Amino acid sequence: MANKYDIYFQPVAEGEVRSFKCFEFGYASALKVRGPQALVNRWVKVFMTPKGSDPLYPAEGTAFGNLPGSNITRISDDLQDMVSIAMDDASNQVREQDVAGLYDADEQLQSAELLRFETVADGIAVWIIIKNMAEESLAVQAAVI
Repeated sequence: MANKYDIYFQPVAEGEVRSFKCFEFGYASALKVRGPQALVNRWVKVFMTPKGSDPLYPAEGTAFGNLPGSNITRISDDLQDMVSIAMDDASNQVREQDVAGLYDADEQLQSAELLRFETVADGIAVWIIIKNMAEESLAVQAAVI
C-alpha cells in the first residue's frame, strides 16, 4: 500500500486559483494534499474501491465498492450492517497504512463514524464523519445508485 502513487485533489478557495489547467506536471511545484483532506482521500479511496478489484493488492478495498450492480436491494435490513462492516474494513486498512507510513497526527485516522444512512430514489446515501488523531473532523457523503 505504501508503494502506490496516486494523484489527489484538494479543494482551494476561489481566490487561490492561479490557473484553469486541470493538471500540471513538470511545471511549478504542485500543492501537496495534506492534513485532514489527505486522510479523507485515503479513507474514501479504500472505502469506495471494490475488494479484489486490484490484482496487485487484492485484499485492498471493501464490500461497499461491490454494491453497485449487486443483488442487494436498497430495502434490505442487512444493508446498513454491510455499510458498517465496510467502514470498519476501510478504517482497519487505513490504520495499517498509518503504521507503515510517516503521517502527521492530522493525517492519521482516529475514527470513522456513520452519521446518517438513508435510501434515496435510486439507491442509498451515507454520511460519514472522519476524525483524525489531531481531533479534527470532516464529513463525507458516499452514495450507491
